[in-house]
Parts: sequence; structure tokens; C-alpha cells
Amino acid sequence: MTLPVSFYILMAAALHLGAFISYPHSGRFGFTFLYVSMILWTGGAIFINRAANYHGGAWKAAVAAGFALLCAFSAFAFLPQKDGKSPLLKLTSGQYPEKRDLYFGLLRLGVDAPGLLPPQKEEPLP
Repeated sequence: MTLPVSFYILMAAALHLGAFISYPHSGRFGFTFLYVSMILWTGGAIFINRAANYHGGAWKAAVAAGFALLCAFSAFAFLPQKDGKSPLLKLTSGQYPEKRDLYFGLLRLGVDAPGLLPPQKEEPLP
């Protein structure tokens, strides 16, 4: 059984969207990064798929896992952020995404999920 090239492309798209949603403060170059990176990873997926289909099942699984790791690393290492720190540096320093970040990341893609926002604190009346 061979893995179709669309498997690699969808895996790359899911990993990039996951990084984009988790760390949404990418400024005006966030979408440009997604477009350019997905074009490059689509080309890479075509070549990797051709090479992986010449070998057996264990080789295909190793290639798919390696592709996923490289794709995730590049998405988290090169996604631009307003504060200048890549998401990979934020992850290694312990700054994990919160529900609020996920809300704004989904909102940038046009999905409104108000359940991810923390509850509003009521202000006391004077």
C-alpha cells in the first residue's frame, strides 16, 4: 500500500495551521508565511512521496514520521511573531498557548469560539 501525496500535504497543512492557531500573534506576515511554507512543503511532499514508495512499509512509516517532525519544526521555528521570539523558543521557555491564544488564532481564520475566552469579571458598582 502506498501513501498518497495528499496525505503528506494534509499533514503539513494541519501542522502549520496548528502552529498558526496556537501562536496567533504573527503580525501581517503570518498568512504570507503560511502560503509560502505550504507551497514549499507541497513540493517537498511530492519528492518525498516518490522516494518513499520505492521501499517497504517500515520505511514509509519512518519517512512519514520524519516528514511530520521536520514540518512541525519548521512551522514552530520560522513562524513570525510580533515580539520577535519564535514559537519554538516560547515552547522551550515554558510559554505554552492558552485558551485565549487559541480563541484569537481561530478568530483570525474566521471561526468564532467564545467558549475559549475566560469568563468576564464583573466590575463592582460604585
